[in-house]
Amino acid sequence: MSQATLQVDAEGVVLLSGELGFASAPALREQLLDAAGRGQGPLVLDFAQVTQANSVALSLLLRAAEQAQRAGRSLQVRSLPAGLQSMAQVCGLEDWLQQGAQAPT
Repeated sequence: MSQATLQVDAEGVVLLSGELGFASAPALREQLLDAAGRGQGPLVLDFAQVTQANSVALSLLLRAAEQAQRAGRSLQVRSLPAGLQSMAQVCGLEDWLQQGAQAPT
């Protein structure tokens, strides 16, 4: 099992990697919400190095969007895994993700 990690690069892009699931959710949630509440401009989440993700990852994404919205930031998502794209579509969130809109209500 690949441990999930979160890093913020020099440009402020949040780089997620590893397996995003139930085991990694608590620690990632705190780090992600902290990153979403700091900085200026859009919150950019990059999933390029994520090896596995389930519904917990979608939940983390929604929570990050809420926190970013509270901080006056929009959301941009890069390299969302196909499985998460499918879940977003089933949940009616596909257009929202593509638009980088505010957190759904």
